[in-house]
Amino acid sequence: MSENVDLDVMIGGPQGGGIESSGQMALRVFMIKGYDVFGIREYHSDIIGAHSYYNVRVKAQKPRSVRLPVDALLALDAETIFTHYNDLAPESYLIYGTESLNTRIDGIAPMDHDTKERVKEDLKQKGVEPVASEVVKYLASTGVKTVGLPFKDLLKVTAERLKTTVVSVSKTVNTMSITALAAMLGIDLGAVEKSIQLYFAGRKGIVDSNVEAARTTYEYIKDNYGVSKPLPDGPHRNKVRMIATGNDIVAMAKIVGGVTLETYYPITPSQDEAFYMETHRVFDLDEEASRSLGQSKTGTLVLQAEDELAALNMAIGGALAGARVATTTSGPGLSLMNEAISFAVITETPVVISVWMRTGPSTGIATRQGQQDLLHAMFAGHGEALPKIVLASGDHLEAYYDTIKALNWAEKFQVPVIHLLDKYMAASMMSFDMEDVDPYKVPLERGKLVPNPDPKTYKRYELTDDGISPRAPLGTVQYIVSSLEHNEYGVVTEDPVIREKMSLKRLKKMETIEREIPESEKAVLYGDPDSRITIVSWGSTKGPILDAMGSLAKEGLRLRFLQIKTFLPFPTSTVKKIIESSDDVIAVENNAFGQMVMAVRMFTGLNINKRIAKLNSRSLMEQEIYNGVKKALSMKEGLVVVSDGA
Repeated sequence: MSENVDLDVMIGGPQGGGIESSGQMALRVFMIKGYDVFGIREYHSDIIGAHSYYNVRVKAQKPRSVRLPVDALLALDAETIFTHYNDLAPESYLIYGTESLNTRIDGIAPMDHDTKERVKEDLKQKGVEPVASEVVKYLASTGVKTVGLPFKDLLKVTAERLKTTVVSVSKTVNTMSITALAAMLGIDLGAVEKSIQLYFAGRKGIVDSNVEAARTTYEYIKDNYGVSKPLPDGPHRNKVRMIATGNDIVAMAKIVGGVTLETYYPITPSQDEAFYMETHRVFDLDEEASRSLGQSKTGTLVLQAEDELAALNMAIGGALAGARVATTTSGPGLSLMNEAISFAVITETPVVISVWMRTGPSTGIATRQGQQDLLHAMFAGHGEALPKIVLASGDHLEAYYDTIKALNWAEKFQVPVIHLLDKYMAASMMSFDMEDVDPYKVPLERGKLVPNPDPKTYKRYELTDDGISPRAPLGTVQYIVSSLEHNEYGVVTEDPVIREKMSLKRLKKMETIEREIPESEKAVLYGDPDSRITIVSWGSTKGPILDAMGSLAKEGLRLRFLQIKTFLPFPTSTVKKIIESSDDVIAVENNAFGQMVMAVRMFTGLNINKRIAKLNSRSLMEQEIYNGVKKALSMKEGLVVVSDGA
């Protein structure tokens, strides 16, 4: 039965060796079979050579995370065997190249020294010599089904069939591994071929060589190992569906949300969002928009700045001229933007700042996961840089709609909105239905935008009951924009009475934001609402938490999960009510200091004394929450550190 299918696959190999392509092709194979998929890439900050791997989760309905151990490991090099031999489940598959069997661990130059020494010690304790062939034998003795692929021979056959050279088809070994997995799982060759055609669409030569490599490999597996009984079709077979990374989905949302200027400076993991927007910067309008604008196409200007401070200042300039603007960055870039964030606050300029968090401090581990910029975002900017909004999304679809809402809030309240995302979302892909990304679900709002103000009476910083002034684009009327304190016209002043009024104006605006953003947008409760055991968390921990809650519920442990979505404004009443009605509260974060716990204590006066944290810079997985919750419940208080992943 397809509803019982729940598979985990890992593909490992050298950075720059097509691991991303392999992962995405594997995801498509399972989607073609009708399943929902979730995949995430873990990659080294070195561009070429270092170890990289891609985890894939396959279920009939919406996986939201990956887990260990895996049901299959596709080892595209010997380092993958050494790094992940402990990640294989009983009766799982190891698919490897036979050419790597003679590799000794000490001969793997790119492998991290500390990792190498740790693996050697573990193998010594197991009585296994640190040679790939011996590790494979050890795995076979534990029940792992080992499948060796003679890549050189398979490449030679493929080249002969295509009447070309082995060199010209050498990059098809990844496809061979995926095909071998498909055959062992009982997936038909047609699904693999269709995946190749979709992924390499428009590149006939590449399609032809990979299709032939797949056919050659499928025959080899059939002749030497036998093809498993067919994997049943999933519930989504023959449906037109979509797959996207977090970077992709946020870029789509900005286009749907009406962004006409996106600025950026390239920094991992944010730049792929800007690159996607660059690729799709000119797009067709629907009938209504075409009629309204008198044109069939429109576009977004995507501009690379010389640094992150310049990127935000450029965006602010665009907003002052009336454009709907956004910028994208990561933690180090947010640090550089602090001065400009304060400038946006005092000039009441709407701008969305997408922050794709990663491991810090400083450059930290540039391509790895972390949730360490929460307090930084809340207190970004100097001199009481309020009002501003800090919003954190939990998954791809949430990020899509939150991005459009953030653009609306920025203009409605005339504030910077810091939208917290992270590497987990940026580097992961998930499947969904086309209707899941409705371009009309969130209507666009531009707030008190006045296109043609009366120049005789217009006050850009007019004192109003809600703290929000009419906003006119520069050029339609003349007014002063300054980083200094000012009166209602923008004229610089140090008059104490005016200073007090402007401070109270900004305070009143924050009160308006707190009042007008619904509580349901600030925090969301999942699971059993009557449970007395509560997990409190934020951001991309949402997926692993929900998946683990499903597993725990099957064992009779029913939980509820409070996801905090806005930290400015903070959902004080909701958080306080849920915590006070709980017997056990467990916080989950990907940071060491419990930054969300600090925010909760600051706004509610309540302390959460049980925490689960992941500190090794790898992505949080379902089984870590599952095990972490059980351990936390056995404790009176304290920190549970979960540490899976290589």
